[in-house]
Amino acid sequence: MVGFGTGITAGALLAVPSLDKRVVAELLPSVVHAGALFTGNLGAASDPRLDVRIGDGRHELLRSSERYDLITLEPPPPSAAGVVNLYSRDFYALCHERLAPGGLMAQWWPLATQNDEDSRSLVRSFLDVFPHTTLWTTELHEMLLVGSDAPLVVDSQMVARRFGVAETARALADVGIESPAALLATFVMNRDGLERYAGAASPVTDDRPRIDHARWVRRGEFQRVLPQLLDHATDVPIDARDPVRTDVEAERRELFTFYRAALHAYAGEGEAAAAALQDVRARDPGNPYYQWVAMPRP
Repeated sequence: MVGFGTGITAGALLAVPSLDKRVVAELLPSVVHAGALFTGNLGAASDPRLDVRIGDGRHELLRSSERYDLITLEPPPPSAAGVVNLYSRDFYALCHERLAPGGLMAQWWPLATQNDEDSRSLVRSFLDVFPHTTLWTTELHEMLLVGSDAPLVVDSQMVARRFGVAETARALADVGIESPAALLATFVMNRDGLERYAGAASPVTDDRPRIDHARWVRRGEFQRVLPQLLDHATDVPIDARDPVRTDVEAERRELFTFYRAALHAYAGEGEAAAAALQDVRARDPGNPYYQWVAMPRP
């Protein structure tokens, strides 16, 4: 993992007992020390099961030929100065070299921190390196690009078995993912959908760091990007005869309805937002994520 951040993602690694080794590269010791101030990271800042290496994450991958089953990131957003080298095609190529056979690369994609055009370039950079790429949603304002050399096989029975691990189920339920079907429902699109979104956008590269020199975030960019992603959504890649499919489709309709409610709210369409939110709450009144997002702020 590149970047400790608040420790939420690092803590999630602790909720997967089957992992043999967990490595986190963080540039600043103070960021790790501050991890104790955040809730929800399962004590990641002081857990001895995490091998925290202080230093630049890209340099950590460059200096060692160590291979990983998963490489994921928690860097600042791409619009932050000096961070673009963790969002470039060159960096993704380096990560690709450091993946073990069958390994996965997971890239955090914040939707609201750069312009739509820059988001397309970010996606193009990832697509240029990973032949098999899917998009998953982690919350209303964020997505996750997952890349690999081989197709990502979505096995609902395996997901159910792993969801049966108490630590994993508890960590997911805390953020509103309350069942295997709800987890599978966070799938947004396959490579075809991402290709349609990225179009002819130029990639971000080390020698052409487009995002680094782009204009600062413009008002309304989130409202430009999210509807397009929802419109380009493709079917969850599970067999039509799989008995869990009906539940997955219902969970996905619920999630996307919640996202549409938020877009209505951003547009000042209060009645439409309230109606959509009422539908979601009627189906899943106790979901902690829906409650947190819809909670009135002081």
